[in-house]
Amino acid sequence: MKNKRLNISTLNKNYPIIIGANTFKNFRKNISSYINNNKIFILTDKNINKIFKKDLENIKKDKKLSVDIIVIGTGEKQKNIKNINSICNTLLKKNISRDDTIIALGGGVVGDITGFVSSIVLRGINYIQIPTTLLSQVDSSVGGKTGINSEYGKNLIGSFYQPSLVLIDINFLTKLNNREMTAGYAEIVKYSLIFDIKFFNWLIINGKRIMNKNKEALTHAIFQSCKCKSKIVSLDEKEKNIRALLNFGHTFGHVIEQTNSYKTNINHGEAVAMGMIMASKLSSAMNLISINELNKIINHFKSLNLPTQIPRSLRKNLSIKKFIDVMNKDKKTKNNKINLILLKKIGKAYQTNKFNSKLLKIIIKDSIT
Repeated sequence: MKNKRLNISTLNKNYPIIIGANTFKNFRKNISSYINNNKIFILTDKNINKIFKKDLENIKKDKKLSVDIIVIGTGEKQKNIKNINSICNTLLKKNISRDDTIIALGGGVVGDITGFVSSIVLRGINYIQIPTTLLSQVDSSVGGKTGINSEYGKNLIGSFYQPSLVLIDINFLTKLNNREMTAGYAEIVKYSLIFDIKFFNWLIINGKRIMNKNKEALTHAIFQSCKCKSKIVSLDEKEKNIRALLNFGHTFGHVIEQTNSYKTNINHGEAVAMGMIMASKLSSAMNLISINELNKIINHFKSLNLPTQIPRSLRKNLSIKKFIDVMNKDKKTKNNKINLILLKKIGKAYQTNKFNSKLLKIIIKDSIT
């Protein structure tokens, strides 16, 4: 299968997204044009290091490269300032220079951490994203958002820092379990809901093929998702206006993640899926989308076993007041007004802080009781 290529153009940087089935196998060939010298640092986590041990050993044996591998733990809790300090000190101890390259090999957590570290070490180091999960391939690896979590919320400390290359290999996805595929699919369907009704209708027909890891369907879905994100990022790199649309479902989803203490029983994609249903229900309650459109969204989620309701185990820890309090701490809140992404119709979203707060409370109450 031939590689697909997209270009992202921002004020600060232009770079390609390369999508294919053996891009990691041809590692040096694919990264050679995007590194300044032969010295690279690969940041990965314990799971990826174990699964791809042979591949990483082969990369280390490549005499045309000088390779250091830095392994961190797994999970969202890795995204903390203490961990960043430790990684920065490791890189400096290994005499990293401004001409070297850091490579993120992993899912969204590894990508977010690597991007942030790359933006601050020596005031900025060249870096490459090689995402290994469906979620990171269609979302976090593209667009230059980096970040770590604070006790006050998710991704509140970070930077906008673009990679020089995003290298996507769909062969990584053969290692993913069903929950990880669901997490990625949630972000794929998000693009269709906010931007492209034709893509949504295509997903209704082909969603199961994607979940079953059909390579042709996966490649098309990843390409369309990255194409949508690249258009938005090119127009608004630092989320001043239109890029905020990519947060559809996230303001609700982040509350679910935070009140769950980022535990692994609810992953990011699952939280966003629940959040998108809440945002869609509010859109319907405000007469923006029809009941038929709402049911079409809910039925598509259910047909692929995407979560549509907050688990009972978490509902007991939530109240309407607590939910809204956490929403108020979201980084998209401005002048003490919550900003939400709502749907005007399937394929068209908008940002607003003007919504009926009574209806919001009804939607929250319906979701937590």
